[in-house]
Amino acid sequence: MLKKYIDYLRQVVPLMKNSWLPATLLLVAVSFFMFLSPFDKTTLTILHISFYIFNLGSILFLAKYNYNQPLFFVICSVLAYMFINYFKHTYGVIYYLTPAYFNLVCLSSIGLLFFYFLPSRPFFSYDSLKFFIIILVAFTLAEGLNKAEIKLDISPYINYGVGLQIFGMLLFSISLLSTMLHASMHNNIVNTGMAYSIVCISLGFYLSQQPSGLAIFFTTSSIILFISIVHHLFFIIRKDTATGLDNAHSFSIKTKKLPLKYGFGIICIDDYKHLLQAFSKTEVNDIMMMISKKICSLEPEASIYRCTPDEFIIIFLNAEKGTSYNKVDEIRRQIAASEFIINRIKKPLKITVSCCVADKKRSDSDVNSVFIRTHRVLQKTYKFTQNITSKA
Repeated sequence: MLKKYIDYLRQVVPLMKNSWLPATLLLVAVSFFMFLSPFDKTTLTILHISFYIFNLGSILFLAKYNYNQPLFFVICSVLAYMFINYFKHTYGVIYYLTPAYFNLVCLSSIGLLFFYFLPSRPFFSYDSLKFFIIILVAFTLAEGLNKAEIKLDISPYINYGVGLQIFGMLLFSISLLSTMLHASMHNNIVNTGMAYSIVCISLGFYLSQQPSGLAIFFTTSSIILFISIVHHLFFIIRKDTATGLDNAHSFSIKTKKLPLKYGFGIICIDDYKHLLQAFSKTEVNDIMMMISKKICSLEPEASIYRCTPDEFIIIFLNAEKGTSYNKVDEIRRQIAASEFIINRIKKPLKITVSCCVADKKRSDSDVNSVFIRTHRVLQKTYKFTQNITSKA
């Protein structure tokens, strides 16, 4: 029984590593609201300004690194917050019973879910323009519905005193369950942040009649998004997102101070193009993750990098001449003997790799010289045969 519980924890804990910070921020926000609300005017002003500052910071970071996945999610949350405050100012205490507010709830919940699953694209691209147009079309639709006094709500009765009716709760529950499930399966920093942000936004809508509830939960949402975006952007600069290994940028930095003696190996995935044709991007990433775990388990003390999609670089520090070849060849043999399981395929997948190994020579000026020499031999060998380890 205890062994089963430990195995279960080993599976669950890695999925929670991106959740502890947003979950803690959410818990702090709930505690502040429960024990310190209603907030005074100064606190509300600080929260209000902080909301816009953190969201502006998120947009600036996304623009700087030309990354737009959470961009429209941020814009959607900002527009929701602005319109809630506008409706409260325009309609007074009955704002949550107006068609305009019902339509805002419906469009916001659908928009947040849609932009959560939006694939990553460059910030400055034609796709960004298209999604800006989609937002404008959505608000044009909302304006037309408001003028016709049509509300996008089918709640069987009215709950007075709360900012979400039955239909609104249902929509946000669907968004929340979908995003939380996806975030737990894919273990992505930004996705986890957006999922927790939806929790905060739904609480902000539900408690929107209370200025304290609206301000603290929307501000917490903006803080979670900002931290998640910054964390993710700094992560993808240094790491390969599929495997978690150091990427080419880290390779160029960390290899500047190598010892005088080291072994250098390149592990190339055979028929990588066929994998891309046969499997989805997610499945190929899963395969790369399994291969990287196999390499790391065989050589835990080596420095391992994934600089290109189909190649791993492995460096053995202070390795004696000739020892690196045996280690890399053992990796090749172990990968060839392994079976890789893909969920939708019943038969285990067999994968082979071709490798090339070199020892640092006095004539090599730096690690780039070793890389070029090793890669040149690998390419020559790969033209004639696969699943072999060669020496450079």
